Amino acid sequence: MDGSATCPTLGGERGFTLVELMTVVVIAGILAALAFGSLRQHVSAAWGAEALNMVQSIRAAEERYRSEHMMYLDVSTDEAWFPRDPRGTAAGSRQAFYYAPEDEEHADNLRWLQLRPTAPGPVRFGYLVNAGTADVNMTAAASPGPAATWPTPPKDNWYVIQAIGDPDGDGIVSYYRASSLDGEVFSVNHGE
Repeated sequence: MDGSATCPTLGGERGFTLVELMTVVVIAGILAALAFGSLRQHVSAAWGAEALNMVQSIRAAEERYRSEHMMYLDVSTDEAWFPRDPRGTAAGSRQAFYYAPEDEEHADNLRWLQLRPTAPGPVRFGYLVNAGTADVNMTAAASPGPAATWPTPPKDNWYVIQAIGDPDGDGIVSYYRASSLDGEVFSVNHGE
């Protein structure tokens, strides 16, 4: 060794071939498609969680109302989804849960303001709440889901909460129902 440094020549290096580049592009495309499908499932599940959270919030608001007034509040007297029916042209869009107190946009607005469930912000689902006393048979007026079997007559004051929506606008309607009878929430097409 004489101590002199040698410099590698550039002529011996080679780049990627077209086949190698295309292979990398195909693999990246497959991974992106898998990631997008998984992301879509997580987003749909989050939209379903909105309905479940609102049903629980409405349930808590009904229990607060009952502790003060000895009965549950029948909120949906005109049987119209609140804040609006989210199917059709409104599918997938969000809307503020409450209207201003003086707003006549929805016939049941003042009753919802009286019940005051905690809304996390704009919602994609519509909600109905029917309530009554032990001498009034239980109903779920606008129920698009499977028929429910209610006790006749009910043994106590009662409420039925319903949520409906098509959060991603794909035409598949998600439906949720809960009642004062138990702590369960019945769902159809959860996360769709």
